[in-house]
Amino acid sequence: MIRALCLVLGLSAVLLPAGAGPAAAHNVVVGADLRIAQTFAGAELTLVIKGTEQVPGPLRIGVETYQAAGELPIALELRSVADGRTVTGRLTAGPGDRYTRLRVETTGPHELTLRAGGEVAVVPFRVLVDRGSMWELLIYGGLFAAGVVLVGGLLTGALSRPGRAALLVAGAAAGVTVAAMVVILEPRLPTGPPDGAAPTATDQQQAGRPYVQGRVTTLPERPAAGEEFTLRIDLLDGSTGSPVDDLTAHHEALAHVVVTSEDGRYFRHVHSLRTAPGRLEIRLRADRAGRYRAYTEFEREDSGGQLVSADFTVGGEAASPGTAEVRSGAAVTRPAVPVAGRAATIEVRPTGAVRPWLGMAGHLIVRSADGEFFGHVHEMSPAGRVSAQGLRFTYAFPTAGRYLAWAQYATSGGIVTVPFTVEVTGESAR
Repeated sequence: MIRALCLVLGLSAVLLPAGAGPAAAHNVVVGADLRIAQTFAGAELTLVIKGTEQVPGPLRIGVETYQAAGELPIALELRSVADGRTVTGRLTAGPGDRYTRLRVETTGPHELTLRAGGEVAVVPFRVLVDRGSMWELLIYGGLFAAGVVLVGGLLTGALSRPGRAALLVAGAAAGVTVAAMVVILEPRLPTGPPDGAAPTATDQQQAGRPYVQGRVTTLPERPAAGEEFTLRIDLLDGSTGSPVDDLTAHHEALAHVVVTSEDGRYFRHVHSLRTAPGRLEIRLRADRAGRYRAYTEFEREDSGGQLVSADFTVGGEAASPGTAEVRSGAAVTRPAVPVAGRAATIEVRPTGAVRPWLGMAGHLIVRSADGEFFGHVHEMSPAGRVSAQGLRFTYAFPTAGRYLAWAQYATSGGIVTVPFTVEVTGESAR
């Protein structure tokens, strides 16, 4: 009996720490933070909704500032979609990371409305709480039963009933065996969704969603150079014509919007605000007249990434030259003249310590001279551990010709943009 007790205690000590990780849903892990980049009043911010362990309870909400814009007061409103319950609060964006707490009463779909600088964004998200699994019940139930039976076996043995004591110890060993086997097999066993998770996708949804149709307009219809205007992007489902409102976080943003002038002198990489279902908006200011193109990258739930693009025109006389973005540094391409269809390396030496931005150490955005081709890739080294050569991007230009490119990274001083051009040949050197 003593040997059996030692075996039980040994198995418990070895196997209990080997539990499975938290349950996961599409693009969301229970307890993980949700990070959504937003461009508010010219400030580049990342909204952070911290994972919560229990509901009702406090939900931590904060902003991280990447582009200096002074102190920016933000009004917050948290609403439960299920019952309409609403709580409000305030947060001020500025140097460093700022957080506040709002009480959340239920799991499931919520909307967080942010108001700052005359702009409004509505961010949909889900409050998820791990409900545990029936397998955990078997684990702890088996161990509890084993403990009770072992105590009974010890008492029975003390009363000089060895046969019955042996049976009780065998039952305790069986309980521990069941618990141990569940611990070992739990990572392969089916788990239920967390509290608040979205309904399971249908077979049609898992096969991918129809391609999105994008309609791009400006308010006013023909903005003037030097004046602020709103770029509006309406996303419509290709099969129903309904607004597309199932965007999921894609590199820490619901949508990445890149706007360039025809000659490439104007460049913005911004993160639009969701103002209504299927509607994205961003305020911009163009410094000279001419044609511009807006590229919008996003991802729908249970589908891959998509890109829509459209042109718009800015009229009037050119205002003062230059842009609000920081432009400094230099880029080196290896080989100096890349070959179409072959991987080239682009190196950028940062001007300061690199800070993660949009989940990456750096971003490379490429556009063909005529604007018909657009590419966006990332530097994959963890920020803070950039190689001695600096930021390194690998990219294969699709065809010969001239390309406009912008490398971007973040430091404590803001977002740095390095513009350069690349001439690509169609044949390798002999």
